[in-house]
Amino acid sequence: MDHDHDHNHGPDDAVSCPMIMTFHGGHCERILWNGWVASTVAEFVFSALAIFLMAFCYEILKYLREYILRQTVRKEAERVALEMQAKSTNMPAHTSGGGCPRSTMAEIQDKSYGQRVFSTPHLIQTILNAIQIFISYLLMLIFMTFNYWLCLAVVLGLGVGYFFFGWIKQEVYESECCQ
Repeated sequence: MDHDHDHNHGPDDAVSCPMIMTFHGGHCERILWNGWVASTVAEFVFSALAIFLMAFCYEILKYLREYILRQTVRKEAERVALEMQAKSTNMPAHTSGGGCPRSTMAEIQDKSYGQRVFSTPHLIQTILNAIQIFISYLLMLIFMTFNYWLCLAVVLGLGVGYFFFGWIKQEVYESECCQ
């Protein structure tokens, strides 16, 4: 029974690496698509370095998305604060029956759903999220080659990326899930 999934691609495929479905070592590996075959040790080492960098960039992308979100929230808070300040300086502080000044919150112009969805920060976040999902699936597929050297490259890339970028959180309660 032929489990290498080679399917006789023809004479153009000079190198045939078997697809082993258990954890294994070795340097002959077909990675993600037919054009990315690491058949020599040098090709395999460069492939592992590329995978390490891809995983590292995944962590950078996660940090970048959080940074952009924080900046967007900060700008929106500043906009609301300036609008409240402008309305409070333009209006005399009347008191209603309870002795409290009238709230200007109802008068602050809130953005509509369409304005929020098609805002530049949201569009950038959407594109970055799609790229992050794409990279995460590629990393998963690389891990599913079951080559422990490639698995190690994925794990080390994610670990080193987190070491440099993942710890930068504004609040202690922030986490990657359940938000």
